[in-house]
Amino acid sequence: MKDLGKRIEEADLFMRKGNNKKALKLLKKCLKEYPANPLLLYNLGVVYYKAGRYLDSIYSLEEAVRNGAEEPEVYNQLGLSCDKNGDSIAAAAYYIGALEKNPDFPMAWNNLGVLAFLDGNFSKAYDYFKRSLSLDPENPDTWHNFRDTCRELGFNSEAEDADRKYREFVRN
Repeated sequence: MKDLGKRIEEADLFMRKGNNKKALKLLKKCLKEYPANPLLLYNLGVVYYKAGRYLDSIYSLEEAVRNGAEEPEVYNQLGLSCDKNGDSIAAAAYYIGALEKNPDFPMAWNNLGVLAFLDGNFSKAYDYFKRSLSLDPENPDTWHNFRDTCRELGFNSEAEDADRKYREFVRN
């Protein structure tokens, strides 16, 4: 039998090709053999998320945390899953949890910015996106979000600069 790492990589390949069903089947099979493996539970949570099964994703990711997962990626993914499941309060708490694990984790700053933007708190969103961009200035999604936030705040010059950056990244 292949080692767990190779099976997780194989499941990841299925997921990237859009075959979530095969990825889930493989990961569930592994879970029978390694029921408390946090990396396996995290990957299962990601595939559930990609498959639109947000409650299953949350359950799997919370199991990963209970079994020792400490990486900010796990908390960020929990935030994404909670947000898609309609719970923005839990999503924010998990994004903050990711930042407690690593305050320089740009995706969590971006995701907090999205929540603030959707809540109409544009000045807070602006700060979150600025922080994310200071950590990862090559993320087109954050430039897009920052552009829209600048427009809402009437910062037209910054919005134009952000739009240029965004278009530069999506063109390449």
